Amino acid sequence: MTVWSECNAKHSFGIAKCNFDQDTKPHRLNLDVGDTVIILKETTHWYYGYRQKAKETRGIFPKSYVHLCEYNIVNGEYCMQRTDIVEEITKVLLEWGGIAKSYFLSTNPSFQKIRRKMNELNNNRSALISGNLPLDEMRKVKLQATAQIDTGNKLLGLDMVVRDESGDILDTNAICTTELYENHINAVQRIEKANRLSSDRDMLRGHNKYSHNILLHVNAFVCKFMEDSDLLFTLFDGDTHKPISENYVVKWSRTGIARDIDQFDNNRVLFTDLSRNDLSISKMYLVCYAIRIGSMEVKDSTESKRTSMSIANSVLTAASRKHSQLSVNSTGSGGSTSEYLMRRPFGVACKDLTPIISKPEDFRGNLDLPFIMCEKDTLDGTLRKLIANKDIDKIESKMAVTFEVLRGDIKQIKEDFPRLVHTNVPVARKMGFPEVILPGDVRNDLYLTICSGEFARIAKTSEKNVEVTVCVANEQGQLVPGVMSIGAGHAPIDEYKSVVYYHDDKPKWQETFKIHVPIEEFKQCHLRFTLKHRSSNEQKDRSEKPFGLAYVRLMQANGTTIPQGQHILAVYKIDHKKYDKTVANSYMELPATTAELHGTKPSMSGLSLLPKDQLTICVNLCSTKLTQSVSLLGLLNWSAHKEMLEQSLNALSLVPGEEVVKFLQDILDALFKILVENDEPEKYDQLVFMSIIHLIETVSDLKYQHFLTVLDVYINESFSATLAYTKLMDVLMRNIKDAITPSEKSADGIELEESAAVHRLYKTTRYLHYVMKFVIRSRVLYAAMNCNTDYVDFATRLQELLQMFIDMIDCPSNLLKSEGALLKNLHIIATDLMEVFDQMHLSISIVKILEKFPKRRLTQSKMGCIKDFVETKLFSSPECRSILLPVFCKHIKDHLESNDEGDCKTDIWQQEKNLSKAAKVLGQKKSHLHTRETTANKKIAECINIMNNILKLLYRSDVGPTHNDVRDIMIILLRQVMKAAHTLDRDTGVVGQFIAIMLGILQRMDAQHYKYFVNDLHQQDELKHFIIEILLVFEELVSPHQKAVFPRDWMDMIMHQNTVILGALQQLSMVITDYFLCPVFDKQIWSNFFQCSIAFLVQSPLQLNDFNDNKRQIVFARYRDIRKDTAKEIRKMWFQLGKHKPKFVPQLVEPILEMSMIPETELRRETIPIFFDMMQCEYYSSRLELESYGDTKHNNAHHKGNFSEFKTAMIEKLDILIGAGKGDAEYKELFKKIMLEYCAAHNTLNVDGSNFVAMVTKLMDKLLEYRCIIQDESKENRMACTFSLLQFYSEVDLKEMYIRYVYKLCALQMEFENYTEAAFTLKLHTELLRWNDTELSPQLRSYRHSNCRTHRELKEALYFEIMDNFDKGMQWECAIDMCKVLAQQYEEEIYDYIKLAELLKRMAQFYEKILKELRHTSEYFRVCFYGRGFPRLLQNRVYIFRGKEYERHSDFCSRLLVQHPQAELMQTLEAPGEDITHGDGQYIQVNKVEPIMDAAFAKFNDKIISNEIVKYFTSNNVQKFQFSRPFRDSTGGGSMDDVRNLWLERTELITQFPLPGILRWFPVVDTHTFKISPLERAVEIMKDTNKDIRQLVILYQSDESLHINPLSMKLNGIVDPAVMGGFAKYEEAFLTDEYLEQHPDDKDLVEELKELIAMQIPLLNIAIRLHRQKAPDDLRAMQDHLECCFSDMKQHVESRYGRKSCDLKIERDSVIMRRTNSFLPALFDSSNNRLSETSMGSSDSGLSKSTFLPRPPTNSIKSTLASLSFNTRPLGHSPSTKGNKHKDKTPAKRRSMKKDRETLSLPVANCQWYTPPLTTITSTPEKEINTSVNSLASASNNSLSGPKTPDPRVLTEELTPKRPLRSEKDKERRLSRPASIATPTASIKAFADTRSLSESSNRNSVETTDSTSEEDIRPPPLPAKTRDSTDFSSLTHSLDWNPNGYSMLNVLSSNTTTTISSSTTTMTKTSITNNTYEYLEATNFSIQGINDTSKPRPPTPPPKPLRHSKHIP
Repeated sequence: MTVWSECNAKHSFGIAKCNFDQDTKPHRLNLDVGDTVIILKETTHWYYGYRQKAKETRGIFPKSYVHLCEYNIVNGEYCMQRTDIVEEITKVLLEWGGIAKSYFLSTNPSFQKIRRKMNELNNNRSALISGNLPLDEMRKVKLQATAQIDTGNKLLGLDMVVRDESGDILDTNAICTTELYENHINAVQRIEKANRLSSDRDMLRGHNKYSHNILLHVNAFVCKFMEDSDLLFTLFDGDTHKPISENYVVKWSRTGIARDIDQFDNNRVLFTDLSRNDLSISKMYLVCYAIRIGSMEVKDSTESKRTSMSIANSVLTAASRKHSQLSVNSTGSGGSTSEYLMRRPFGVACKDLTPIISKPEDFRGNLDLPFIMCEKDTLDGTLRKLIANKDIDKIESKMAVTFEVLRGDIKQIKEDFPRLVHTNVPVARKMGFPEVILPGDVRNDLYLTICSGEFARIAKTSEKNVEVTVCVANEQGQLVPGVMSIGAGHAPIDEYKSVVYYHDDKPKWQETFKIHVPIEEFKQCHLRFTLKHRSSNEQKDRSEKPFGLAYVRLMQANGTTIPQGQHILAVYKIDHKKYDKTVANSYMELPATTAELHGTKPSMSGLSLLPKDQLTICVNLCSTKLTQSVSLLGLLNWSAHKEMLEQSLNALSLVPGEEVVKFLQDILDALFKILVENDEPEKYDQLVFMSIIHLIETVSDLKYQHFLTVLDVYINESFSATLAYTKLMDVLMRNIKDAITPSEKSADGIELEESAAVHRLYKTTRYLHYVMKFVIRSRVLYAAMNCNTDYVDFATRLQELLQMFIDMIDCPSNLLKSEGALLKNLHIIATDLMEVFDQMHLSISIVKILEKFPKRRLTQSKMGCIKDFVETKLFSSPECRSILLPVFCKHIKDHLESNDEGDCKTDIWQQEKNLSKAAKVLGQKKSHLHTRETTANKKIAECINIMNNILKLLYRSDVGPTHNDVRDIMIILLRQVMKAAHTLDRDTGVVGQFIAIMLGILQRMDAQHYKYFVNDLHQQDELKHFIIEILLVFEELVSPHQKAVFPRDWMDMIMHQNTVILGALQQLSMVITDYFLCPVFDKQIWSNFFQCSIAFLVQSPLQLNDFNDNKRQIVFARYRDIRKDTAKEIRKMWFQLGKHKPKFVPQLVEPILEMSMIPETELRRETIPIFFDMMQCEYYSSRLELESYGDTKHNNAHHKGNFSEFKTAMIEKLDILIGAGKGDAEYKELFKKIMLEYCAAHNTLNVDGSNFVAMVTKLMDKLLEYRCIIQDESKENRMACTFSLLQFYSEVDLKEMYIRYVYKLCALQMEFENYTEAAFTLKLHTELLRWNDTELSPQLRSYRHSNCRTHRELKEALYFEIMDNFDKGMQWECAIDMCKVLAQQYEEEIYDYIKLAELLKRMAQFYEKILKELRHTSEYFRVCFYGRGFPRLLQNRVYIFRGKEYERHSDFCSRLLVQHPQAELMQTLEAPGEDITHGDGQYIQVNKVEPIMDAAFAKFNDKIISNEIVKYFTSNNVQKFQFSRPFRDSTGGGSMDDVRNLWLERTELITQFPLPGILRWFPVVDTHTFKISPLERAVEIMKDTNKDIRQLVILYQSDESLHINPLSMKLNGIVDPAVMGGFAKYEEAFLTDEYLEQHPDDKDLVEELKELIAMQIPLLNIAIRLHRQKAPDDLRAMQDHLECCFSDMKQHVESRYGRKSCDLKIERDSVIMRRTNSFLPALFDSSNNRLSETSMGSSDSGLSKSTFLPRPPTNSIKSTLASLSFNTRPLGHSPSTKGNKHKDKTPAKRRSMKKDRETLSLPVANCQWYTPPLTTITSTPEKEINTSVNSLASASNNSLSGPKTPDPRVLTEELTPKRPLRSEKDKERRLSRPASIATPTASIKAFADTRSLSESSNRNSVETTDSTSEEDIRPPPLPAKTRDSTDFSSLTHSLDWNPNGYSMLNVLSSNTTTTISSSTTTMTKTSITNNTYEYLEATNFSIQGINDTSKPRPPTPPPKPLRHSKHIP
C-alpha cells in the first residue's frame, strides 16, 4: 500500500519540465511544460497537488517531471523566488505574449520587432538565472534587459516604468511629486537614448568626458621575417609630424610569434590621457616602427614568410626565449659577447585613425595596417613616404590590429571594462599633460628624442654607421640603472641604443624614449651620449670603440630643469689612449651644448671638440614636481631674497598654470607666510591678497578644476596661518571701500574708464568664497588656540563686512559685475560662515542683501543665488528657513509676474500663439521654430527649478518641521503656479512642471493648511475665485477633451496626480459646504464641484476594469481603487444640497449617470439612489418660478407634480452614454432593482416612478442591443435596432431623439442604396412639420437642410429630397402623391406658379416613367429566425422581407447566410421543436410569399387598364401576404391522384407596417391558416386563365409589332390540352350529379365554374380570330388545327353551359385603351404545347404553379421565345444544333423531351433543379396566371423603342424560385411526346398547366413543397459548368439598367416578316427553376440561319457551391 506523507514546506512549489498526459488512468494530473504546481503530499516517486491556474483539479504526477523551486507567497499566491529583474522580465514576457499573438493574427508590422525583443529578453533572463555572470556582466545584462523592456513597452503603447540609474524600479511613494516628474522625464530620455544608434550614444557620452582612451590589440603581422624585431606602436599627429603618445613595444621573433612570454596572446595596450582636442585633429595615425635586431646585413632564412595568426597554438622554444632578451636590455650590452647584434631599420606601418574615431561602429573587427620596408631610407622618411602613398591599399604586407575607443579616466575604464582592461595590460601615456590634471597624478617623465646628428669623416673614406648610446649618470659619472624605457610593454633599461643607419654621416633618427628619474636624484643627474661606429664586419665591429661623447645636465644652475625644446649638443672626440676612465665625470667640466662654446674649442685629457660634429636632441618634460620657471623658484625662496619679493609677487601672474598647480601648496604656504610676516603691510598685503586671488583663479580654470579638491584639502588640513583672517578681512573691506567710492568723472559727467579698484573688487568677489574659506579657517584655528576669547570682536568685524556687502549693492556706482559675483558665491560664503557666526543673524543679513537689490536689477543672478541657497545647509535649518523661505517665495512670485519689456508671461503666451500660427502656415512643428531660448522661458525655468528644489527638501525627513514652510509656499505661490499651469499652452514643456509643482504643494497641505489658506483668502474676498480656479484646473487635468499634460503611458505620474486631486477635493468639499451653502448659496461653485469631481471619477486612468491583470495588480498595490472614495464624496455633497437640489436636476443627470455606469458594483449602489432623489426633487419642486423648494412644503398646491425634465434628460443622456460604450446589462438590472425598491417604498411616486423605471429599463435594453449590433456586418440588424429605438422615441414623444434616429436610419438606407426606404424614413420628419411659416424649434431642425428656418421651408426641402429618392427607387406613384401635396400648396396657399409649373413638369415625367420605363417588382420572402443564438430582436420571430431587384430565392438565402454565418438553413416548413427554439443554435426558415393587393385597389377590376399601372399596386403598399402548401385528402373519393383530393393549405400573414416602408422588412403580427378545397382551386384557375386570355387580346390589338409566338402557345395550351386534359378534368371531377349530391354546399361554386368555362369560349373565339390575322403563312397549319380543336370545344361547351358573349371586339377601334403601346407578355413556361391549361387529375402532374416574378424581360421561356434573338452577336448556340441547318417544324412533328434537353443548357448555378439544398418554399399558386400576364404586359413596353440588342447582363440573371423535381412517370410521358412547333427546342407546357392540382405527399419539403411525387427528391446529375466572359450572373441589382437596351422583344419587332418555320431556334442558356417545371430564365435564343451562327457557344459555367444546408443530394 502506497504511503502518502505531508510535503516538506521547501518542496511545495515546482515547475513542470515535461508534458505529462495520462487521461486514461485515474487520479492523474495532466501537466504542460512550464506549468506551476503546488505540491501537497508526496510518496516515493509521486507528488500529489494541483496546478496553480486550475486549483480545483487535483491529482498525482511523477516527481521526475517537476523541478522544485524556492518560492514566496504574495497575496496568497505562490511565486517563484527570483531577483527583481528576473521577476520583472517574467511578467513582461507574459504580458507581451498575448499582445504579440494579436499582432501576429492582425499582421501588425511591429510583430517582428516585439518578437526580437522577446527573444533577447528571454536570453537575458536565462543569463541572469544561470548565476554564471560576473558582477560587471550581470550589471550590463540587467541594463540591457531594462532597456529592452522600456523600448518594448513604448512600442506596444504600455505604461512607462520609472527606474533609477541601476535599472531598479523606483518606489514612487517615497519621493515627492516634482521628483517623480523629473524621474519620468529621465525615463523618457533614457528610452529615447536606448532607441538611438550606438554612434549617437557614444557621441553624446564623449561630449561629457574629458579623458579618452584607445585600446589596441595586435593580432597578426604578415611579412617576411629573417630576424627578431621590435615593433614600436605609437599614436602620431599627421599635422605636426610628431608622436602623441609613448611607444608600445611588441617583441616579435623570427618565427612569427611574440618573444616575450608576457606578451604571448596578450599583445594589447591602452593609450590614455587623450583629450578631445587630440581626437579632433585633422589626421591622426597609428604608426608602427619595425626595428630589426641582428647584424648589419640581413641573413637568409629558410622561412620566407610567417604569420602570427597561430600565436596561441605555438610554444616558445629555448632559442626563442633566449632571443627575446637580445634587444636593448638591462645590462646595457647587446647581449652576450659572442653575438653580433644591432638595431637596424626594418619597415613602417600606419593607418589613418580619423574616420575610425569619428564612427567606431563602422570599423568592427580587424584593421589592416599597410607595411612597407625601409630599404635605404630612415624610419621617419619611410613613414612620410607611406603617408603620402595614394596606393596604400594595394600593399600586400599588412599588420592586423583591433581598435576600440573608450571614454573616461583609467579608473573608470577598469571598472566598466574589466575584461578588456585587466591588470597586466600596459598603459602608454600621452607625452604631455592630459586635458584635466588629477590631483593624485604624480609624474616626472622626461621624453627625450634623438633627432639627428652630423659627423665629419676623419680617416675613413666612407660614411659612418653611427650608433648612439644614451644613459643616465649621476654627478660622479656613474650609470643610474633602470630609469629608461623604450615604451610600454617593455621592461626598464639601463641604456638606450639607437638604430644604426648604413653609411650615413647625417642620420635622422627621430627616436623617442622615456627617462623616469626619481625626483630626489633628478637634480644630480645628467644624460651621457656615446657615439660608436658599427662595422658591417663582425670581427672589425668587435674592435670598434666609441669615437665621440656628448652630455647634457637635467638641472640648470638656477634650479630649473632643462628647458623644453631642441638642444644641439657639442660632440667631443674620445682619445682612448689619453682618456682616463677612472675619472668618470671629467667631461662635465666641458660645455655641454654648442651655445655654451661661445666660439671656443675646449678640450681636456682624452677629450677634444669635434667642431663639425653635433648631436641634436629634443626634450619634453612632463613633471608635476619639477619646474622650469625662475619666477616660481624666486617666490618659493622669498625669505632668501626679500629684496626681490615685490618682483616675485608680480611675476607670479606670468607663471604657466601647469607650474602653478604643481606647487600649489608650496606657493600658498609662501604667500600666507609673507602676508603674516612681512614688515610692510601697506606695500605687500594687497600684493599678496591679489596673488592669492590669482592662484585661486588659476586653479578654477577648467583644465585644472580637479585641483580645487587639492585647494579644499589644503584649506582644511594644511593651512595654518592663524592670524591671516584679520589681514584678509582688512584687505577685503578696503577693496570694497575703494570701489564704492565715487569715481572720477569727465567734464561732461561721463565716467572714465573702469577704475583699477572696481576691477580689483570684481576679481575679489569672483573668488570671494575661497577668500572667506581662508578667513573662516584661520579664525577657527585661532579660536581653537585662544579659546574663542575675542568672538565678539570677530563677530562685530564680520557683521561690518556683511554690511559692506550691503553698502556695495546700495552703491550708485556701476558695480554690476561685482554684485553678480557676490550673488553667485553668497550661498557658499553663508554655508561656511555658519561655523563661526550666528545662523539667525546670518540669515537676516542674507535677506537684507537680497532685498537691497532693486526690482529689475540682476534678477537672473538673484534667482540663481536663491536656487543655490535652497541647496545649502543653512536652508536645511528650520529656524533659518523660516526667515529665508518667505523672501525666496516672494522673489519667485515677483519673477513670474515681472513686466519687463519682452520679458513677461503675457509675452511668453503671445509668443507661443504666434509660433503656433506660424507652424500651421509653414506646415512645421512648433518646436522647429524655436531658434533660441527666450529670456522669458529662462525665467520660468529658473523659477521652476527653485520651486522643485524647495519641495524636494521639504519632503525630506532630516530637515526638521516643515508645516510653516508649506504654509508660506501655499500662501505666496500656490495661486501663481495654478494660473501659470492653467494659462500656458499645453504644448510647452513647462506646463507639466508647473502642474507637478502645484500637485507637490497640494500633496504637503493638510487640513490646517486649508483652514489657514481659506481664512486668508476669505479676508481678501478671493475665496470664490480660488475655488473656481482650482476646480477648473483639476477638471482640465482629467478631461479627455483637453490635451493631456502627462502622456498616457505615465501611469505612476497620473495615478499620483489623481491621489493628490482626491485629497484636495475632499478638503474643498468641506470648504464649499461651510462657505457657499448657507446663508448665501453659490450655484456656480457647486456646479463646478460636481462637474469636476465627476469628470475626475470617470476618467480612463481610473477605470481599472479596462486594464490587464498585471497593471490592475500594480495599481491596486500602490494606489488602491480611489473611485469609491470619490463617489462617496459626490453622494455626500449631493445630499447636503438640501433645498437647492432642484437647481441641479436636469444639469447633473448626465454626469451622475456617467458616474453610475462605471463598472464597479459598490460604486453603482452608492450613486443610483441619487436618481430617485432627483425624481423627488423635481416632483416636489415649485411650479412657480418665484417660489423656492422649501415653500412647497407649506403649500402642496404649488407642487410641480411630475419629473418631466428629469425624465427627458435621463432618456437623452442614456442614449448618448450607452452609445459611447458606457453601461452594461448588469447596470440595467441593478438600476431597475434599486429604483423599483425606492419607488415601491414611496407612496406618491409608486406608480409614476415604477412606470418611469420600466420605460428606462426598456430603453437601456434597446440601446444596449443597438450598441451591440450597430457595428454588425448585418445591415438588417443595424436597421432593425435603429428602427426599434425610433419607435421608442416616438412613443415617449421625444422629438429631438426621434429625428436624430430618423436621420440615422435614413443614412443607413442611403448607405445601402435603399432609396425607397430612405424616402419613407424622411417622410417621418415631414409628419412633424406644418405648412406654415412658424419658426423651427431646435428639436425639429435638420442638419441636412441647416439653412431652413421655418416649417414650410424645411418641409418643402424634405419633400423634394423624398421625391428624388422615390425617383431613384422607381416608386413614381409615391413621388406623384408628394407632388400633389406640393402642387396644392403652390396653387392654393402661396400661389407660386413658377414653382408649380416646374413641379407639374416633373410630375408629368413621373407619369411617363410609369408607362415607359422598365420597372422590376421585388419578391417577398417569409423568414423565420429560430434559436437563442440570434440577437434578441430576431429570436424566434417571423419577418417578411422585401427582396432586392432581380433577387432570386437562392440569392436571398445566400445573402442571409452571409449575414448570419453561424446559421443553418432549414429544409422544411414544419414548425421547429423546443430543442431548436430554446437552443443556442441559429436556424433560418425561408420561403417565398405572394403579396395580396389591398382591397382599396379593386377599382381596377373589369377595366381595360395598362398592366404597368396595375402592376405597381399588386406588390406595393401591401401589408398582407400568403403562401400555400398542397396536400391530398382521400375523402373526396377516387384515387389519391384524383383532382378531387388535391387541397391547398394557405397561410396569410399580416405585417406590422405596409411594405415597402422605412425598412425592407417588418415583423409578422398576425398569421391565419386555412384550407382551399379542390373546387375553389379550380375556380381560381379558371378565373386567372380567362383574365390572361383577355389581357393577351388587349395587348395584341394595341401593338402590331408583338410576336405571335406567345399567343400561339397560350391558345394551343388551352384548346388542345393534350395530356393534362384541360377543363375536362374539372368537368369529370366537379360538374357531375354525384359531386353535387355529396357536396350540396358547393352548388354556387359549381355554377360559378360552369359560368367561367362558358365565358372562356367567346374570349377564345376573339383570340383565335386575332391569331389568324397575325399568323404568318408558315403557321397556317397550326391555325387550322387551333380552329378545328376550338370548334369541337365550342360545340361541347355551348351545348352543356350555354352561349356567352364578350365585351371585346376583334376590330381594333372597338377596344377602349388607355394607352396604345404595351409590352409583350413574358413567354409561357411550358413543356409541351399540347398540355392543358386547366386539366386536372393526372397522377403524374404536380401542383404546377408557376410563381411568375414581375420581371418582364427574363421571366420565363415565354418571354425568351418572344425575343428570339436576331442580334449580330449571339451569346452562343447549342452544341447539339448544327449551325447552318434549319428545318420546318409542324405541330404534328415534335421532338422528344430527351432531345430537347440535349439542346437546352441549364447553367444558372442557383437553379433549384440542380441545387436542391437552397430551394424555394412554394408560394401562392393561384396568383400565377395573373402575375404572368402582368409580366407580359410589362414586357411589351420596350417595343416602343424599336429594335435593341438584348443586354447580356440581364439575360444571365436567375429571376424566380426553383422548380421541383418531376416524377419518373411524368418524365417518361413527356419523353415520348413529339416536340411542339411553337417551342422547337423544348417541350413547353401550356399556360394553364401551372394550375394543375396534382400533389405529392411531401408537403413540408422546402425544396419541393408543391411536388407531386417522392421521386423528385433526387435531382439529375449536375452538368459541367465553366465561366467565361459572357456570364454575368454575379452582377448585383445595383446595376444601372438601360430600359431601351434591356428589351428582348425589340429585335423581333423589326423582323416581323421572318417566319419561325424557316429557322431553327436554339436556346443557349436556360435557367430552370420553381416548383412546377417552369423554365424560368432562358437567355439569348438565336434563330440560326438568319443571324451569324459561326460564333462558338460559350461554355456552360459550373454550379455555385452551396453551404449551410442540411440536405445533401
